Amino acid sequence: MRSLERVVVYGSLGLRRGVSDLLWAFRKSSRLEEFPAYLDDHPFQVMQRIRSEMKGGLNTADIVLMPHYAVTSMGKEGLLITPGMTQSAVDVPANLRGSDKFAVPVGTTFMAMAYNTKRVRPQDLPTGPSDLTSRRWKNKLGTQSLTSSRSGNLGAWYMSYLKRRMTSREWTGLTESLGNDNSPRAYDCIDHLLQGLLEGEVDLALTVYSLAYFREKLGGSPIALVDGNSIPHMMTFTSAALVKGSKSNPSAKKFLRFLLTPRAQEIIGSIPGIASVDPSVKEKYDFEHHVDESTEFHPTPKDFKDLGQNLELFRTLKLP
Repeated sequence: MRSLERVVVYGSLGLRRGVSDLLWAFRKSSRLEEFPAYLDDHPFQVMQRIRSEMKGGLNTADIVLMPHYAVTSMGKEGLLITPGMTQSAVDVPANLRGSDKFAVPVGTTFMAMAYNTKRVRPQDLPTGPSDLTSRRWKNKLGTQSLTSSRSGNLGAWYMSYLKRRMTSREWTGLTESLGNDNSPRAYDCIDHLLQGLLEGEVDLALTVYSLAYFREKLGGSPIALVDGNSIPHMMTFTSAALVKGSKSNPSAKKFLRFLLTPRAQEIIGSIPGIASVDPSVKEKYDFEHHVDESTEFHPTPKDFKDLGQNLELFRTLKLP
């Protein structure tokens, strides 16, 4: 009897709004008899589930669909295989193809700082990272946990990114302030950080992911980004990759290719907080960022080298 083709995708919780449409569209285009399976959770939980299933000899995902740092980290662990394809066949600028040999960027996202517009006036916002050392922000700052989050560590990646845009003196002043008088309130999950921001537990969120930000923004919440000219925003990707063991599943590579088709890119671009990597596909809402061939994306290979050192500093300062 002929076996049915099936694709199992593990992905990030924040993608749930658009994934159902993606799976339906793929099944239709490929005429799969068995519906693709999807499991979502926070990035660290997805990564740990795959490790555990592989160790136990169990079936696991064919495809992962997560933040770029998580997919790249899995590749470095030996959990992925090279896709055997490039995005050069798609009209995608080179910088939107990514440099990692395992990860295939399928959407663009960003990290930034955000504030509650009912509690902070625009004229009172920091005009640079060094302004965050002011006593005005004592007991008013929130962050995703930088050193002990069980969900993911995009917050730590973003703070590490800021270091490269500050002088050594500015960085030392900021981190020492966060480790002392202006110690931020920590949240395991960025969604919980935004809840704290909207409930008045904090006035300024130091580490906000675009997926979480736009879920609130488009829902009418009083939230806005700190301007990127004052506090730089970090552009990054949502990426896909083939999990080791999927080599014998032809539908897995089909799904990876499908994610770069105009139909899939249209669906991806409709998810609040993600922009398409296909320049011809326009979002149906204001993404608040212009992305083109000059846009710089992170994390880079150098970012991976620097993160460990910065995490050690955060732990030394007893940052949450």
